[in-house]
Amino acid sequence: MAILEKFFAPSPFVGLQDHAKKVHECVELLRPLTNALLAGEHEKIEELHNQMSRTEHEADLLKTELRDRISKMYFLSVGRLELSQFLAYQDDVADSAEDFAVLLLIRKTQVPEELKSDFMAFVEQVITVSEHLMGLADKLSTLAEAAFGGAEAQEVLQAIETIGQEEWQADRLERKFARHLYTVEDKLDPVTIMFMDKYCATLGRVSNNAEKTAKYLRLIIRKK
Repeated sequence: MAILEKFFAPSPFVGLQDHAKKVHECVELLRPLTNALLAGEHEKIEELHNQMSRTEHEADLLKTELRDRISKMYFLSVGRLELSQFLAYQDDVADSAEDFAVLLLIRKTQVPEELKSDFMAFVEQVITVSEHLMGLADKLSTLAEAAFGGAEAQEVLQAIETIGQEEWQADRLERKFARHLYTVEDKLDPVTIMFMDKYCATLGRVSNNAEKTAKYLRLIIRKK
């Protein structure tokens, strides 16, 4: 029976889709977390941090279960190590989102009114990058059925290019916010500036890790 399970186990690509959805749940929490930060609702931040911690843990459980399953399967359309690495990169997106929640919990930072709009725009763009990555994960089963080639592969490659463009837009909004931040630095204490820099760096890692995951999938396709 164990041998048969290795041959006829459910496709790991469905598991990758489930993991991607859980990762995106973590990223979507950036929105209410940021709203709470901008409103100075520190009790809400703690509540959302706890929710983020639970959701990221659920993503970790899915990752561990799927990695164990992948290690025992035969007849995969791509290598087991490649799938495991893709899974790890995807999980890094959730880890970075949780890092942002932890930063908000550490200190009650007040964001100046004139910075709020630019900061929220940056956060929304980071979430958009993650949305595109989740959409990419939804194509994995079809891509696997096509042996990572053909029209399906071309469609995924185009989706990967879109993720790169969206991540570039996130970078632009991060720089816009940073420039705005330092035009009002004389109104802020050094620790607040330091934490705002940390917020930006951590949010940037969310979108960077999403792009890295997509680029790794492109590498897998190109090798086929």
